[in-house]
Amino acid sequence: MHLVRRRISAARVGAYAVVTIFAVFFGVPVVWLVLEAIGGNLGLWLFNSAFYSTAGTAIAVGVCVPAGYAIATHDFPGRRGLLILTMLVMLIPTSALVLPLFLEANSVHLLSSPLAVILPYGLFPFGVYLSYLYFNTERFDVLVQTARLDGCNERQVFRRIAVPLSAPVAALIAFLNFVASWTNFFLPWVMYWSLDTTKRYPLALGIAQQLFDRETFGNVPAVLNLRTTSPPSSIAFLLLVTGAPVVVVFVFAQRWIGSGRVQGVFR
Repeated sequence: MHLVRRRISAARVGAYAVVTIFAVFFGVPVVWLVLEAIGGNLGLWLFNSAFYSTAGTAIAVGVCVPAGYAIATHDFPGRRGLLILTMLVMLIPTSALVLPLFLEANSVHLLSSPLAVILPYGLFPFGVYLSYLYFNTERFDVLVQTARLDGCNERQVFRRIAVPLSAPVAALIAFLNFVASWTNFFLPWVMYWSLDTTKRYPLALGIAQQLFDRETFGNVPAVLNLRTTSPPSSIAFLLLVTGAPVVVVFVFAQRWIGSGRVQGVFR
C-alpha cells in the first residue's frame, strides 16, 4: 500500500514538474512580448479597446435580454415580423453595415467620436435571438404565468423572475459580443479616418497603424504597404492580442455550455 502511494505521489510530482516546465517555457516569451511591446500609445490603445468593448457589450446585454424576453413572452402586433427581421439582420455580414453606419454617424456629427464605435458595438441581433430562445421555453412560461397569477405586474415579473434567471444567457451574450468588438478592425478604421485621432484608436487599429508604413496624400492615407520596420516583438504582440480573446471565449463558453447552464437556449 505504501509503495503504491509513493508511486502515485512520484507520478503526481512528475506531472506537476512537466506542467511547470512547459508553463515557464511558453509563459516567459509571452511576458517578454507584453513588456517589450507596451510603450508609447499602446497602453492608451489598450485602454481604448477595453473601454469601447466593455461599453458596447453593456449596451448589447442591456438591449438583447429585454428584447428577447419581450418577443418570447408577449404577443403583440408585429411580433413575428420583428423576429424575422432580427434573424435577417443576423445573416448580414457586419462589414456590410459599416458604410450605412458611417453615413449615419456623419449625418449626426459623431465621426471621430467614441460613440461612433461604441453604439455600433451595441448592435448585436444574435444576442436578441439567443435571449429569445432562452426565454421561449415551457418551463420559463410556467414561471411567468405563475408570477402573474400571484399578482405580479409585468415590470415585477421581469425584474424578479426574468432578470435573475437571465444571468447565464447574459454572460454568453457578453462573451460573444466582447470578442466581436475587441477584434473589430474595419469599423474603427472607418470611423476614425482622420489622422489626428490616433489617440482614440483601439488596440488592433493602433498596432496596425504602427506596424505598416503608410504613404499619404495630404492628410489622407493613400497606400498601405505590406512592409514594416517594426521589431518582431511588436508583430508578435499584435498576433497575441488578436488571438487572446478567442482563447478566453473558448475557455469560458465551454464552461457555461458544458455545465448545462444555458441548455434552455438550445431546446
